[in-house]
Amino acid sequence: MELEQTHIDEIRTAFQNMQTKEDLLSLMNSVKPLLYGEKSVPFELKQLTYYANPNLGKTRYTEFKIKKKSGGNRSIHAPVNGLKSIQKTLALILQCVFVPHKAAMGFVKEKSIVDNAKIHIGNRYVYNIDLKDFFQSVDQARVWKCMQLKPFNLNDLNLHKNNFVLPDDLKISNLHTVEKSKNGLFIGYNLIGERFISREFILENNAYVIGKKVFDKNYYSVKHMFLNQENAVTEYVNMIRNGGGRQKINNIISNICCTKMIVERKDENGIWHKVSRNVLPQGAPTSPILTNVVCQRLDYLLTAVAKRFGLKYSRYADDITFSSLHNVFQKESDFLTELERVILDQGFTIKASKTRLQVDGMRKEVTGLVVNDNVNVKKRYIKQLRMWLNYWETYGYYKAEVIFKKDYFKDKGHVKTGQPSLRNVIDGKLNYLQMVKGAKDSTYLKLKNRFEKLNENTEVNMILQIWEDQGIENAIAAFDVSKKNSKKRIQINTDFDQSDYKVIINL
Repeated sequence: MELEQTHIDEIRTAFQNMQTKEDLLSLMNSVKPLLYGEKSVPFELKQLTYYANPNLGKTRYTEFKIKKKSGGNRSIHAPVNGLKSIQKTLALILQCVFVPHKAAMGFVKEKSIVDNAKIHIGNRYVYNIDLKDFFQSVDQARVWKCMQLKPFNLNDLNLHKNNFVLPDDLKISNLHTVEKSKNGLFIGYNLIGERFISREFILENNAYVIGKKVFDKNYYSVKHMFLNQENAVTEYVNMIRNGGGRQKINNIISNICCTKMIVERKDENGIWHKVSRNVLPQGAPTSPILTNVVCQRLDYLLTAVAKRFGLKYSRYADDITFSSLHNVFQKESDFLTELERVILDQGFTIKASKTRLQVDGMRKEVTGLVVNDNVNVKKRYIKQLRMWLNYWETYGYYKAEVIFKKDYFKDKGHVKTGQPSLRNVIDGKLNYLQMVKGAKDSTYLKLKNRFEKLNENTEVNMILQIWEDQGIENAIAAFDVSKKNSKKRIQINTDFDQSDYKVIINL
């Protein structure tokens, strides 16, 4: 089902009105059909509590490694099916509630690497940096804290039920009954019955005390403040004790979206150590949107830095780009010093091996696209497409695919598994080329026309081959499916050069 603005508005309203985990469950079940169709099975509360249990550990994820082209491995944590459907639903809800910073280009609706590259077209200097271990750098505590802030407001600071309003000049994170003892200590109990003792009141979020100056100056005691709203306080206390409250919802979401793993962290002396942390796993559907949430402050600060030095700035996930007509990228320059300070303060680390400055006379790239004069693919991309189409035109589909696979695995074998289809790879590359160069670009149109002509002829030949090997009824069935759905696949067996092939027809 297509997501419309009315859906987004309804999701935002429901999210802001949530007070209990049952409310969260209800919202998720109203959103799930948008992803899985009207016949999708609703989530049950026991599923949320099960997958929100941090003690499950590795049973929630399957870890596998993908080789990097630069060497080494990248760890991917794929959630099990039950958790994956929950995370996909939560991701859609969070995407409806949260609007990323304008500098964020990755994992943002209606934005792509093309939009990211366009920002830097024609500049003389293009400076690229990557952030080390991007997803794993985000601890669960940080996710939890960000979810307390706008626009999520998953905290119990603001009580709206029963017109329960705090005095304008006080901000407290919890309500307390407080007394001042003879020896000057402040003694009290918070709403869930926990006793505290403090020498002074501090005006801070998440503190158990209010603020000595406010208390002394205005003679406020928390007991007195809420004396006339005892029923509202009682209702709120009961809600907290029964597992309700927006903070409880925050706990569930952050537990579902994070998992414990071994990660690297710097100590106070700048030395890296391996430690166990609950972090965002790379591979979870919720991790991309949550990194944009966490990086909202980073984007704000780096946009300000860019403005100060007369630069353009954008971020696509962990790939950060600055560009300009003037050079501020010299070693130990004021710009680089400020850039490193901001990134470090925001809990990230620059990956030195991926840092590069591109200048006039070089091919300048941003997220894999050339930005010297306009946004374009590399010349090799077009050359490769032409070569594969030429193989197909010269040798026919089957022999061309054999040649193609040798080239493909030599180039992509470090990251790709399975058996690629020449037809599917060319189709995907043409769609990408259309996105970059536009549907009316002459180069794209010529290549597309060659592909469509080859594809049509090959499909006819395949159906004739089915007729010869498996009979006319199977051939008619293949032809009917081909007419109904151009994306559906049927698998048939046939012979070619005394070898067994499983021919996959893209229908």
